[in-house]
Order: sequence, then structure tokens, then C-alpha cells
Amino acid sequence: MTDPSSYPTVPVLIVGAGPTGLTAAALLARQGVPCTVLERSSTPYPLPRAVHLDDEVLRILQAAGVGEEVSSLCRPALGMRLVDTDLRELLEIRRDLRVGVHGWPQTNMFDQPHLENVLRANLRDLTGVTVRPGIEVTGIRIRPDGVAEVTVRDIATGATSTVTARFVLGCDGAHSVVRTHIADGSTDLGFSQRWLVVDAECEADLGMWAGVHQVCGGLDSATFMQISDTRYRWEFRLPAAHDPRIPFDEEKIHALLEPWAPPGGSTLRILRHTTYSHRAHVARTWRAGPLFVLGDAAHLTPPFIGQGLGAGQRDAANLTWKVAAVLRGGASEALLDTYGPERRRHVLRAVGAATLIGHVMSVPPGVPGRATHIALRGAGRLPGPDPIVRRLLEPPLRGSALTRVRRRIGPVAVGRPLPQDVAADGTRSDELLGPGFALLRRSDTDHALAEVGTRLGARTVTVTETTLPTVGSWMRSRRLREVLIRPDRAVLATVDQRGRLREPESWRSVLGVDDCVPDGGPNH
Repeated sequence: MTDPSSYPTVPVLIVGAGPTGLTAAALLARQGVPCTVLERSSTPYPLPRAVHLDDEVLRILQAAGVGEEVSSLCRPALGMRLVDTDLRELLEIRRDLRVGVHGWPQTNMFDQPHLENVLRANLRDLTGVTVRPGIEVTGIRIRPDGVAEVTVRDIATGATSTVTARFVLGCDGAHSVVRTHIADGSTDLGFSQRWLVVDAECEADLGMWAGVHQVCGGLDSATFMQISDTRYRWEFRLPAAHDPRIPFDEEKIHALLEPWAPPGGSTLRILRHTTYSHRAHVARTWRAGPLFVLGDAAHLTPPFIGQGLGAGQRDAANLTWKVAAVLRGGASEALLDTYGPERRRHVLRAVGAATLIGHVMSVPPGVPGRATHIALRGAGRLPGPDPIVRRLLEPPLRGSALTRVRRRIGPVAVGRPLPQDVAADGTRSDELLGPGFALLRRSDTDHALAEVGTRLGARTVTVTETTLPTVGSWMRSRRLREVLIRPDRAVLATVDQRGRLREPESWRSVLGVDDCVPDGGPNH
């Protein structure tokens, strides 16, 4: 008989209550998995940090139950411009669709404290989630049975206790305690700079283009953007020799803002200023037994394409449904090994793109700078860069048992995101698909994936021009009659119009449905 004291205290322990941890908790709760969230700080951080969300991140927040509320707090933007030190345009990358492929505006500016307030309020309405502020993790031990034994300390009282968990999600930032217990180092993508960040408020219209500006000026590189009707952010590169102990006074900061500020600067109010170190690191190992790292605990990126917070949201969306499937008992623990390879490849590409932009901005003036500016202007005359941006930010998932397809005959949809429809009344198609697996078919007679869909608890939806026009058009363009969708809205398997099955090599055993043979037979 099993000793009851050996049972885990909680199925999932989340360390860190930033956006990644809060979203992971909400996604788990909506999958029916109880969890406890530990946060070292006793109160939420009140000042802005991240300021950008894309359409895919809003789709993840939709799955967490807060998409509409967060979207109402956002200011849609137009994309990004690279400019010279005289603020003349070198290259414009438009990301201004009000309904992108994921069913939300492509570029959204927001205030991080507002986002965290929404996420925390959301958790109070969900069953099975406990948030414990003022608690820090001081140690982790993995028992022989694979359960994590986590020692925690109440910062206010000093009292220590032990929490046991089947899985621990380290969402505890760049100085992650959880990551130290995985300890396999990280890939350094070769970027390290210090920047001054200034958040300000101004009632006057500064006449900015409604997007993010990246100033390509070598040591005079800068970033500026409008976040809301009255909120603005500027960032300025600091020399390597800058001493972070020397504070910036407001007079010097106002001097830096002079090219943008209204005459006299009397209506511009500095909210905060601080310095940040921008680095580019990606963890080599994202899982060790019951321990996982997500968000800044797994990767650090320069901010130049606004994907830092978004990468953590994607981590949560990728991992939480897999943890839920294992805890329900149907899936093999090998499913959890797909998390790191899928996310690491994606993050390496996004961090690499941000690092490239940072290096372009840092090219010194003179001949190298002029050559770079000529190249950027030339790139601006090419056809729209959005497909290139999508390949950088939304590459298909690859490298795992859920994405390795046996034979690649023609385009392969496996691992790519399913587009989301938006009805005239604002209803989005993910609500129709539900939080779990979904099986889409062009007609009621298509049933090659029906048995496996049933075993996975997939919701079956017949796609018509009336119900899901965007999804229907997407399936037609790829000549697909059935599509099996993962809970994170990536394609798992397809059947084309000729009845050919495209599926990953070993996904059935990983998901515990290897005894299901589709009517369409094997790939051919």
C-alpha cells in the first residue's frame, strides 16, 4: 500500500507569477489541472516592462480566458521602421492587419502591469489555482519516484516548509532557481549591450508614426514608440564603459528626449528611467525529469522585435496541454520531451532575428553605416516583408515526435498553426473548437481520423463556407479534407483529397493511441 505522505501536494507547482506563470496557471486550470503558483514578491511589480503583443499571443491569452479584456487594453500599431539618426526611414516592416492569421490585430502596444492585473483577476475566477505571494524557493530535490520536493520560505516570517509536486514549471525569470537544477548551460548568440529605458507621459500629440522606430546609429542607437494615447517609451544605447552606479538626472534625460518632445518639454512627464542589459541566450535543456523552464528562465532576447514576453506565452501554450495529457493518464511521459525541441528551435530563430536587428542598429557611422543604410533602403523596395517576418516569428514546429513526418510529398501542414476565423459578431473559431484536440473535416463522410480523434477527446467540427470560411479556404488551398489539431492550435495530422495521410512518425505511441489505425491507411 502506498504511503499517503508520498503523494504530491499539488500536481503542478509554478514558480513565478509573471505573465508566463500566470498564463500557464490559467491554461492548466482550463484543462482541469490544479496548480499552485509561488511568487517571491509580495505585490505585483507596478512599472511597465514589456510593451508589445502580437496576434498569436492574443490568441494564447484568448485560450487563457482573457483575450477580449487584454485586447481592450491594447493600442493597435502599424509595425516597425528602421530609421537613421535624422529619423529618416530606411526600412518599414508593416504588421498592421486588424485581423491577422490568429484572429487578432498583428501588432499591439500595452502596459504590462495592466496585463498582469487581468491575469491575476482571471485566476481568482478559475477552480483549482492557488497563488502564494511572498514565497521563495530555496531548494529542490527529485525523489526516486520522480516527484519534486521543493523547499520554500515565507519571506515575511522566515518560516520554511516543503511542497511536493508531480511537475514544476520554472517561470522565475533570468535568475531562475529552477534552471539551476537543470544546469546544462545555454547557447550564447553573441549579443550584450546596456540600454537606458525611459517611460514618459505626454498630453500633447508628438506626431509619431504609430509603430516602433529603431534608430540605426551605432553608439547612438535608440528605440522609440507610442504605447497609448499619452504613454511613450524611449530606449538609448549606452557606451560599454558606462558605470551603472551613476544615476541619470531628469535634466539629462530631457535632453535626450529633445528631438521628440514638445517645445520646452513642459508637458512631458518622466514616469521612470532605468538601465537594462540586453543579452541573447537560449537554454540547451528545457526539461530535467519533473522540472521545466519557461519564459526568461529558458531564454533571454534583445527587445528589438518585441518577442520577449511573447516567447514565454508560447512556451506556456506548448507545454501545459502536454502536462495535462500526461496527468490524465492517457499520454506517455515521452510527450513532455517534445516541449524543449519544439520551443527551442522557434526561440532560436526569434532571438536570432532580434540579435540581427540589434547588430544592424549598431553598425558604426562612416562607410559601414552608409553601406548598411543603402542595403536597408534596397530591402524596402522588395515585395512586402510580411512572409519573411512570419517565417522568422512563426516557423512550423519541428524536431519532435509530434512533428517528424514520414514522407514529405508536397506541402506539409503538420506543425503549422491553424488560422482562426472571426465572425461578424466578433466570435472567434477557437471557441467552437474547445480547449482540447479538434478534428476538422470538409464533410460528414470524411472519417479517416475519426477513431483517433475520439480517443483523444477531439471535438469534431464540419467546416463549411458559412461556419469557418477562413479555415475552409485554408484547407482547400492545401487540398485537405481532414485536419487533426492539437490544443495549442498546431496541426497534428492531415488527410488530403486523395486520402493520403500525413502524420508524425511516432505521435500515436506518445499520445497513447497507437492501437488506432486510420481508415485512410498509412502514408503513401
